[in-house]
Amino acid sequence: MEALPLIATAIGLFVSTSATLLGGVKWMLGRVEQRTDARFSRVDARFDRMDARFDRLEAHTDERFATVGDSLMEVKLGLARLETRTDERFSAVGHSLGEVKVALARLEGPHPPFLIARG
Repeated sequence: MEALPLIATAIGLFVSTSATLLGGVKWMLGRVEQRTDARFSRVDARFDRMDARFDRLEAHTDERFATVGDSLMEVKLGLARLETRTDERFSAVGHSLGEVKVALARLEGPHPPFLIARG
């Protein structure tokens, strides 16, 4: 019977130590969970800001592509007009050269056929 209080004391110490350890572990796990949740909420907020930034960037890029597309169409139309004017000028110059050749041939007079060299 003398051992019974000693065993009860040992069991009490074991139970109280276990309860203390489990309570400390529970407190530490709760603290880790709170810190993890806070970190995840900050990371989620950061991802939300990044998503908003990418959405703005995508909208801006779409606007720039539309602007560049319009500019390219204007450049293409300008080049087409320039090509048309250049063709008209070349044809006018070709016509003028033909007239100059005819006038020069009239000034020089008739040429004998198959003239190889004048001498």
